Amino acid sequence: GARPVEWLLGEAGVDQGWCLVHCTQMEPGAALALAATGAVAGLCPLTEASLGDGIFDGVRWFGAGGRAGIGSDSCIRISLAEELRQLDTTQRLRDHSRAALATPALSTGRRLWEAACRGGAQAAGRASGAIAPGLWADLAALDMGHVDLEGLAGDTAVDAFAFAGDSRMVSAVWSAGRPVVRDGRHVARERIVAGYRAAMRGLREAL
Repeated sequence: GARPVEWLLGEAGVDQGWCLVHCTQMEPGAALALAATGAVAGLCPLTEASLGDGIFDGVRWFGAGGRAGIGSDSCIRISLAEELRQLDTTQRLRDHSRAALATPALSTGRRLWEAACRGGAQAAGRASGAIAPGLWADLAALDMGHVDLEGLAGDTAVDAFAFAGDSRMVSAVWSAGRPVVRDGRHVARERIVAGYRAAMRGLREAL
């Protein structure tokens, strides 16, 4: 007798320890009520589009202070920039609007980036998501020598990454201060690629 999120809110004591994946089918009242709990909406915009799941109500959600993380579910394409771009583009298409998720203080790209960092850290139970004393050094650096970042800084650089970029703009990544990407390449790239090739070869030979 109730829609899934409405039932969950009435029965499960949802709070900041929860991460609900997709959340594309919420009615407006449920979206506002879920946002108020402090739970994270785990968004996978490329997957949601591929599966025809529907469009997440991002304007209402973020306007109500809702928290969100960005991930991948079907893994048909793994790209943070493309996930952010898809999330914003769907809001524009649905509402016939421009810069639907921007605020007077934050550009669209920066608002989505900061939301993804903080929401992802909360969902993972990880003391990160920002640069501040006491937090883990989970960091990413853009290659400011990239041709599409030429002359840009601040929010405009983050916007360029989100709306015109891809993983090739990322020069370095650190997890808790440990380097995992250097000069645009994962530190274990060769081992990962070899393992992936072996797994895919085995799967295809089994068909």
